[in-house]
Amino acid sequence: MAQAAAAVKSGMKFDDEEANREPFAAYVADAASQAAAQSVAELRGWPASSVRKGGLPAALRLLGIAPPPRMMIIDIEGLPIEEVEQGLVELTRLGSMVIALGAVNDVSYFRRIMRAGVRDYLVKPVDTDMLSEIFVRLEQPGDGTQALGRVIGVLGARGGVGVTTLAINLAWIMAEKLGRRTALVDMDIYAGNIALSLDIEPTRGLREAFDDPERVDEVFLQNAMHQFGKGLHVLATEEGFDDTVRMTDDKVLMLADTMRSNFDMSVLDVPRHFVVREPQLFTRFDDVLIVAELTLESLRDANRMLRLLKTRNRNIKVHIVANRVVAKPDIAIREFEAGTEAKLRCAFSFDAKAIGRSAVKGKPLAVTEPAHKLVQDLHGLCIELAGVPGDSRPKGFFRRRKKR
Repeated sequence: MAQAAAAVKSGMKFDDEEANREPFAAYVADAASQAAAQSVAELRGWPASSVRKGGLPAALRLLGIAPPPRMMIIDIEGLPIEEVEQGLVELTRLGSMVIALGAVNDVSYFRRIMRAGVRDYLVKPVDTDMLSEIFVRLEQPGDGTQALGRVIGVLGARGGVGVTTLAINLAWIMAEKLGRRTALVDMDIYAGNIALSLDIEPTRGLREAFDDPERVDEVFLQNAMHQFGKGLHVLATEEGFDDTVRMTDDKVLMLADTMRSNFDMSVLDVPRHFVVREPQLFTRFDDVLIVAELTLESLRDANRMLRLLKTRNRNIKVHIVANRVVAKPDIAIREFEAGTEAKLRCAFSFDAKAIGRSAVKGKPLAVTEPAHKLVQDLHGLCIELAGVPGDSRPKGFFRRRKKR
């Protein structure tokens, strides 16, 4: 440990440090901690090799090879407190967000560990839920203590392209697999299908939010939203076609801002006419998914929508996804991408039987058939949308290091 620390203090520097960092590593000694860390890594798409046996000394030995990962779980059980403090300071000083695991349950010990710069200290045994809750905070922008919610819009280039199915499954995966407190909002108050698809009673919550937006706060949302599973909260309304609900830009913006401040993730199923009628809403989105089919009509409308969204919010990230892809589509993926001058973020195959089975059960496909390819592909998209750090190191990084 002392040798690794001395190497750092001697002026060793890492060029392109942020680009070269691994997203995550765990150095744990016991089987329970190893299993929990592996589960966290798997759900976030990090390699199994990120979880390694050992503790703080093993982590420090690698400082001479590469910068420490962005986030780390470090086992400090059985080490002298002075040695622990010195080692943790080295890791946190180099920019790593550290969660320490130990066996000592003592307030003064906890304070000394926290003063070393770690983000949290957990007394073993730990489980996946305990670790996941902390990682949700670390993965959000900010200082790691106050999470800043993200707002995602999902809308179709045309009708009938499966927007609601994708929105429901995206929200469920974010809530149940990535541990985010997630809101799923059906913005179509007349003909939305989220409540029907999940077999839940629609409420008047969204109608009331537009009628009196000043009322919308945490207590209002708790009463107006249906909780589905551990962390998914659904706001869906079915108003009569003969009823007029007045939606204005200020009311829609207040709703989006309230969602951001109360949830880690908010997924809004947005009718496509909102692009024209409620343009200010799109200034609040972090990401927008345009769902299209591989048809000439979808290509035309995806192009029109993409251009308009860019004028609404120049900083918005727009992802075009192809859904209901059949074996012989009207337009090949390459032709579609050439027509939009943008890469498709995902292409989801059409499986009417699987979607039908989940609809009959009133559950997301991610619940009824978790191993389905659509679910696995959506999981990867959720990781990106939720802001989970990925491995951005150039290929062959370690090989080039050794040659220097």
